[in-house]
Amino acid sequence: MKRTLWLVGGLLIALMGIGWALQGAYIVPATFMRGPEWIAIGSAVALLGFFMIWRALKAAPPAAG
Repeated sequence: MKRTLWLVGGLLIALMGIGWALQGAYIVPATFMRGPEWIAIGSAVALLGFFMIWRALKAAPPAAG
């Protein structure tokens, strides 16, 4: 269960960060999330999400039984 939470949480956080970075790069329409600071914030959040996904996939599989 913990592994699934890390995986789903990481996926959601990574997607959110990618969205923020794309808004900062003027690729996705946004109101105030424009410019290089939002590209940096989005990239950092996406990296956190990818780390969480990596940790979930690297974790030992749950014990049977």
